[in-house]
Amino acid sequence: MRGKCRFISKVIGFAAAGCLAAFILPKTISAMNPIVQDVYTADPAPMVCSDGRLYVYTSHDEDETINGFYTMNDWKCYSTDDMVNWTDHGTVLSYHEFEWAKENSSWAGQVVEKNGKFYYYVPINAKNGQTAIGVAVGDSPTGPFTDPLGEPLVGPAPNYIDPTVWIDDDGQAYLYWGNPDLFCVVLNDDMISYDKDYPGSNNGIIKWELETNDYADLESEECKDVQAQFGTGTRMDKGKLRRPTLYEEGPWFYKHNGHYYMIYAANGIPERIDYSMADSPLGPWEYKGMIMNDNVDGKGSGSFTNHPGVVEYQGHSYLFYHTGKLFDGGGYHRSVAVDEIFYNDDGTIEPIPFTDEGVEPVKALDPYVRVEAETFEYSNSLKAADTDPLGKYTVEKEPCSNTTGGIDLCDIKNEDYICIRNVDFSKYGAVKFTACTAADAAKGETAGKIEIYLDSLYDELIGEYEVKGGGDIDAWVTDTIDIDKTKAKDVHDVYMLFTGDDTSESLFKFDYWQFTQDEIPATPAPSTDPGNSGNNNGTVNPPADNQPKAETPVKAPGKAVIKKVKNIKKNTVKVTLKKISNAAGYRITYALDRKLKKSKKTVDAKKISVILKKLKKGKTYYISVKAYTLDSSGGRIYGKPSAVKKIRIKK
Repeated sequence: MRGKCRFISKVIGFAAAGCLAAFILPKTISAMNPIVQDVYTADPAPMVCSDGRLYVYTSHDEDETINGFYTMNDWKCYSTDDMVNWTDHGTVLSYHEFEWAKENSSWAGQVVEKNGKFYYYVPINAKNGQTAIGVAVGDSPTGPFTDPLGEPLVGPAPNYIDPTVWIDDDGQAYLYWGNPDLFCVVLNDDMISYDKDYPGSNNGIIKWELETNDYADLESEECKDVQAQFGTGTRMDKGKLRRPTLYEEGPWFYKHNGHYYMIYAANGIPERIDYSMADSPLGPWEYKGMIMNDNVDGKGSGSFTNHPGVVEYQGHSYLFYHTGKLFDGGGYHRSVAVDEIFYNDDGTIEPIPFTDEGVEPVKALDPYVRVEAETFEYSNSLKAADTDPLGKYTVEKEPCSNTTGGIDLCDIKNEDYICIRNVDFSKYGAVKFTACTAADAAKGETAGKIEIYLDSLYDELIGEYEVKGGGDIDAWVTDTIDIDKTKAKDVHDVYMLFTGDDTSESLFKFDYWQFTQDEIPATPAPSTDPGNSGNNNGTVNPPADNQPKAETPVKAPGKAVIKKVKNIKKNTVKVTLKKISNAAGYRITYALDRKLKKSKKTVDAKKISVILKKLKKGKTYYISVKAYTLDSSGGRIYGKPSAVKKIRIKK
């Protein structure tokens, strides 16, 4: 095949087997953090929507900064239902929506859903130069959002930034914000006003005084009390204590298993992520320590700020944050990432490192429904520089015209590609591939190709889709091709490589795709034989005693689940499993990498509580388990493996 030949030609260094040019081999992609690679994003705010998807709202660092400082004009939105393939919903709100806003002031916000409405709380520079918290309202998680007030919800005032909102079990909503002090208002039911007569407040605003200047005596009981709530600060500025607590900014307020959490950027520059806990929404708080340091193994995150966002989804807890790891990234070019977090029995949180691997999928992607082209794990180019492993300058996206989708892929160049993770073709497999594309080429003229590979760009093609022009760049064309059904079965990563004229700045645009499943065989009806003598009911006679009887197939156990992983003493971890009803036992696999290959070990167990010993101090272990049953010969039949859990061994 031509695609496979392309790679061979690069290896041997000259054109061969009909290939006309040498091409660069794709790099091995091991890093899936950050989760967005084509634009700089920061300040993640996750929300599980009533539609079952997880949405993450982000601020947006522009490529070009003004005066070497944050340049942020709008907010982006991404969603997933599997935690690895993210759909880009584009820009969902801008400071332009607020008539009272000053330009370049779209800072860290958060969206919450209530009674079918979506409320976007955002910090903005007011035209007088001070900061304020505004609110915009929409009918869908992706907007459009509009300003119902025409003025700030709170403020303007100095340092009114980083709002976080939580709706408690009783329906009461709380809005927190602030740097360096922490503020709160109790929102009214309309979510766009607050109780200005709330007891103990100042015109409705509750304040935790966290600045050094708030205390004439840093040894006072009042200061010691706030340090007990938010940690004791040690940062110095010109020989003086800068702030008495560790709290800096970026609060994130939520509830988990009856405990209230305030997670925040802490400890000055560079920021780490710390947290406090309380038994009520308004405290008092108790400082609990650090969740995420500003460096791992001596390497920093690449960003001097951080901003947490925590969410529960599909039985897992996730911490979203930002780094500067994307190509040309840094403190003003940040990128959103995610890792899983784990709670101890008392509600405290295990410290976690930021990783390049990110998290594992919680489900497989269904290729037999329409999938937007802007849904993928990562994109890149075979021509990408070594310093650009995650494709910051590969395919771009734009609002989609003349179709039902919101975004399309555009500015596609020769040898750009996307990877869609964990696609389940089922055991029956796929036989056709459909795509919707548009190209600035004559009607019916070939503008480029979409080459489809499974698991790696090194493998053979399973299909080659020719993109046809429609006579206009906005004339969308939908076509279907046959694919190799012998290979497109079970679960695979799918690579779509875009090829065409190497000199073209934009080969075509890509809106959506969908596979067609092979026909599922009909289930055979029970066998009957009305003419069989000696059996008047028409069913087949049972076999004679001296003939072998059909063996009843043994059913594989259900998918395994790891309920908890916990350090119980030095070098020792306790793994607690969910009991599978028909399981004869469990096989636990653990290793030093997420793919479970590095220093891999296995343990077999009959019980759902397993102890792993002699683990290496300071190392992060990845753990998965499979349940098994036994067939008549004693052979094992394994069920599906659990999601991978990770734990860092205490030093």
